[in-house]
Amino acid sequence: MAGIGFELRRALRNDRLLSIAKVYGYSALLSSGPWVISIVAIIIVGFIGVATSEKGSNTVQYQIVITYAIALASSLIVTGFLQLPFTRYIANMIFAHREDEVLPSYYGALLMTWIGGFAFVIPLVLFVFESQSVWFNIGVISTFMVLSGVWISNILAVSLKYYRGVLVAYALAYGLIILLSMLYGTTLEALIFIFFLGNALLLVILMTLITKSYESKIMISLSFFQNQNFYWSLGFAGLFYNLGAWVDKFIFWYHPLTGARVIGYLNASVVYDMPIFIAYLSILPGMAIFFFRLEADFAEKYDLFFDAVRSGGTLGAIRRYRNEMAQIIRFSIREVIIVQGVVNIILFLTAPTLFGMLNIPQLYLGLFYILTVGAQLQLGFMSVMAILYYLDRKRVAMWLTIAFFVLNASLTWISIYLGPAMFGYGYAVSLLIVFILSILVVRRELQELDYETFMLR
Repeated sequence: MAGIGFELRRALRNDRLLSIAKVYGYSALLSSGPWVISIVAIIIVGFIGVATSEKGSNTVQYQIVITYAIALASSLIVTGFLQLPFTRYIANMIFAHREDEVLPSYYGALLMTWIGGFAFVIPLVLFVFESQSVWFNIGVISTFMVLSGVWISNILAVSLKYYRGVLVAYALAYGLIILLSMLYGTTLEALIFIFFLGNALLLVILMTLITKSYESKIMISLSFFQNQNFYWSLGFAGLFYNLGAWVDKFIFWYHPLTGARVIGYLNASVVYDMPIFIAYLSILPGMAIFFFRLEADFAEKYDLFFDAVRSGGTLGAIRRYRNEMAQIIRFSIREVIIVQGVVNIILFLTAPTLFGMLNIPQLYLGLFYILTVGAQLQLGFMSVMAILYYLDRKRVAMWLTIAFFVLNASLTWISIYLGPAMFGYGYAVSLLIVFILSILVVRRELQELDYETFMLR
């Protein structure tokens, strides 16, 4: 969108080990955003709670509430549906040199997100936590609202030239959450408000950096929501991808064989939750590699290809750039698979020790192994989807995400009835299917890119 790849390449020019580590560290944090960082903070606060007896009774409830807030803030129709269309609209404005429309559109997206989220979360919280205190409900509502704002802001934040400031903002916010939880997290309400305060600080910093980056004469614009500017297929693609990523968790949470009530009407799954969270953390190296390759290498060849198309370049040059794009895609996916495979082997070898440290029964090791493989397949699927978005293949991307949601929901449900030995296979097999399909689709799209660029536009 705005040159983050150029910034990463420039940081890598020194060709030193420290520079390489720095670039991939930036890529890991920028690509993971609030999702993985939130999981890390929740786990750390959980360890703090377990280590402190007077907080231990509140820790599990706190982790469940925050997990649901993250799931709903990222997957809810308001934010999940807006993220990709908003990204595309902002990219269009930057490409058209209409940067003055970026900031009011951002504030307009925030406003609509909060209006829709507010209408959704208040009745939900009052129903789910009917027996909780008023302060608890206020804390949960506030946390959900600020997380929704962070998700929308993160779209612009990862493309800013102030990307170091973005990373510092995440470090400050979640460092503050951990510190205050150690000092003042004696009650469930206190833990919820601490998480809210940390993310509110993060949101304020992100909004400041975004406001600093773009100028505008008006405050709010809702032109993004006009039908001619809104990409409905991207909206459904974002919605169903997020729903697909969470549906297996909700099924395990609420199925009577695997879930149990924790607080209010919120369920959790002792069997599934910790293994899947650890599996998600394991894909950070692969996410870092692909983010760098996509934004630094593939984006460069992509620009060269379409610059040649627009400026009347020779057919030989156009085909050369297309072939280079295909080579980068093959190299990137192969590199991700190799690196992530090595990480998985290390995890498999150390998993018994890790489970012992976390007090997780060794019985769940088989589930963890298959979930780790599934997380790697999800990384591959995310990577190919990003390429399809670059190539403007919105409809096929939408159908792939719908297939992911339907397959994950149905196969996960079936796996529970097949017995504990099959837990996790619904998630992994659904991702294996859609990953293979997405590879075939992107291969076909690249083969026909010349024809479709000139004949179907």
